Amino acid sequence: MASDDKRYFIVYNGEVYNFNELKRELVDIGVNFSTSSDTEVVLYSYIKWGPECLNRFNGMFAFAIWDNEKKELFLARDRFGKKPLYYYKSRNKMTFASELGALICDDDVPREISYEALNSYLALGYILSPMTLYKDVFKLEPATHMTISYPGERMYKTQYWDYADRFRVKMSASEKDIAVNLLTLLNEAVKKRMVSDVPIGAFLSGGVDSSSISSIMKKYHREELHTFSIGFDQKSYNEIDAAERVAKWIGTTHHNKICRIDDNRGLIDEALGAHDEPFADNSLIPTFALAKLTSSYVKVALSGDGADEIFAGYMTYKADRCYFYAQALPLFIRNWLVGSKLRGNPKRQTKLDLRYKKKQFFYGSLHSAEKAHYLWRIMLHPEERIGVLGEDKRELVYDTDPFSTFKKYYDRVKDIHWLDKNLYVDAMTWLADDIMVKVDRASMRNSIEVRNPYLDVDLVSYAASIPAEIKMKGLRTKYILKKSLKGVLPDFVLNKKKSGFNAPIRAWFGSDSIDEFKIFNKYVFDKKVKL
Repeated sequence: MASDDKRYFIVYNGEVYNFNELKRELVDIGVNFSTSSDTEVVLYSYIKWGPECLNRFNGMFAFAIWDNEKKELFLARDRFGKKPLYYYKSRNKMTFASELGALICDDDVPREISYEALNSYLALGYILSPMTLYKDVFKLEPATHMTISYPGERMYKTQYWDYADRFRVKMSASEKDIAVNLLTLLNEAVKKRMVSDVPIGAFLSGGVDSSSISSIMKKYHREELHTFSIGFDQKSYNEIDAAERVAKWIGTTHHNKICRIDDNRGLIDEALGAHDEPFADNSLIPTFALAKLTSSYVKVALSGDGADEIFAGYMTYKADRCYFYAQALPLFIRNWLVGSKLRGNPKRQTKLDLRYKKKQFFYGSLHSAEKAHYLWRIMLHPEERIGVLGEDKRELVYDTDPFSTFKKYYDRVKDIHWLDKNLYVDAMTWLADDIMVKVDRASMRNSIEVRNPYLDVDLVSYAASIPAEIKMKGLRTKYILKKSLKGVLPDFVLNKKKSGFNAPIRAWFGSDSIDEFKIFNKYVFDKKVKL
């Protein structure tokens, strides 16, 4: 889209939910609009307010604006990286795109593999920003804008929003008041994301996050509300019964699909096909299947993604708390527990084998609290990564260990509570470079738009200011969130045991290994990387 005077041009991917409010403000200062699109609002917001406009936007976006008078290119990305933005800059050219596959359609973009990025992938199952699979191609980091001026091609980047700051001012309100305020903000976040000129529905797994979104949606949705879930033909991986029970309680029209072992390789390869880089979070498989199912009925879906990182929902946060107790065990005992054969039934196909969790926990307990949190999710350790990349990459593997990126974020928040530190670091890494990538690629490949109320900037900022002690109370994860949702959800949801959205990789690959992540990591590497 171009401005009326043809000075400014924008290309834009995303959705700004408060664009009508911004539009009224712009009209009051003399802007005349010719469309009802949020694209035009984003364009004129930049024209009137410059980069400061980004702090006014509540939504998900990546965009580029060219100023034909100043000969200046402005690129920006939303706060949590919900929308991707790749770029390559050469001496006299700037190429950018929403997908790596689109970017490398430009023959001038070099495709030398980045071994540092591969080190990140093999360790974590995803590539940390700003790296990509290719050495000279980068991702613009979340909450960042970049300007390139011509001639001279001066380039500079600025972080326009810092999540860390939100943790530093804590409120002193009662639990009851905090719970009430949280629910009000969550209601507002859902309502903003229900504005759509196409059919809208919701992902529904039966857990707290998706169920709360669906329940609130039902309150405001005047038409029939469609919800969607995916299950597997392995019992411990199948949550369709739970989703159907919640759907019945809320009163939605529910749709589900079972992914079966006999067609697993086709589904895996189709899901991987949506990713231009190696990506080994195996929940990409059910996420892709869910997006595909949903696209048959609606074009916009609301999701519960982000709640775990904002309100401490993962078992890793329990491990972080238990870490401090484990330090009371003598070091030689913890070393022995890491190396010993832990009891368990190798034939029993369950999510996250207990032997795997014990081994990971005690290995992490041998290190600092910060590194332990990083190690809870590690897929391949350094020596294993050297085994894949080659002995000649030994120095690189150790020198570019992804923990250095985690440590950079930890150093920004040395002064806050250990739980808040881990929530912040997870948002900067796992949420931005794994969760948001998985959801964006699966949804875009299936032509649907997924919106995340739990990542609403007002809700997130408020949540960060809540004392850490009531985000997780003892070992009760999401304590204050669940308290706020009493009355929104029944006890059978609020008391439901946390269950990840994993695929039954061990069963599908016919493996007795306790480490399904390592199995999938190797499969993806062999499929996606040609060294």
